[in-house]
Amino acid sequence: MIKVKNVRIAAIFVATMWILSASAGSQAKTGEVFEMVNPAEEVNRFDSEISNARKNQVNVLAPVSFTRAEKYLNDAKEALTGGDELSEILEEIASGRAQLQRAEEMAQVARTTLPSVIKARDLARAAGATTLGEDYVKAEKQFLKLTRAIEKNNLKYAQNNRDKVGAAFDELEVRAIKEQKLGEARKLIDQAEEEGAKKLAPQSLENAEQKLKDADVFISEHRYEREKIQQKSSEALFQAERLLQVTRQSKKIKEIEPEEISLWV
Repeated sequence: MIKVKNVRIAAIFVATMWILSASAGSQAKTGEVFEMVNPAEEVNRFDSEISNARKNQVNVLAPVSFTRAEKYLNDAKEALTGGDELSEILEEIASGRAQLQRAEEMAQVARTTLPSVIKARDLARAAGATTLGEDYVKAEKQFLKLTRAIEKNNLKYAQNNRDKVGAAFDELEVRAIKEQKLGEARKLIDQAEEEGAKKLAPQSLENAEQKLKDADVFISEHRYEREKIQQKSSEALFQAERLLQVTRQSKKIKEIEPEEISLWV
């Protein structure tokens, strides 16, 4: 692990070298070089670097170093707002960049060590798994334990637990697809049962449940066959809607007096 003290010392050196290199080819003095630097632009540039790293998932692939880099960014913003010396602002930025560079390096190690887990996580999120509440949060915490272990040079822990975490995301992906495609049908069937479908429309209930089951099994076995999934989920939804309609119509008929029914004939 890089000691924070050492990082700050190195950061000052990096900041100095960066500033001097910016004035390469000229004979400007140090004070003149500092006058050439716009602190607001430097803060914004570092902010963009942090944002780009986040888009590349560095925040979860190397959470410890990335969090430190973000803290330095926030400190630089506060120093800028507070009118601190330029040297102090640049020191915060340089220290943050040192941490961000380490985060990028450790993120690459994570990508090499956890390729299947990262892919499973990406697929689960794309399917909408983040809406699954505590189960998703649990898997995400397990994932972060893996990447933090890598940052601490504990590759053995990451290697021993990556399959379990990958399997958790894999299950979440399937659940998310089912919730997205079959969630409405399930709700309609539950509603029909609450309104007495078992007695009023048993055959329609059986048909709806079978279509739902067929679609559920198909998704479990063929999660990426989108057209077929859409077809089966549409069939399940149609039968669920029909079930609720039949249940409600049957209930109305049951409540009508015999004489009124005979007048319909």
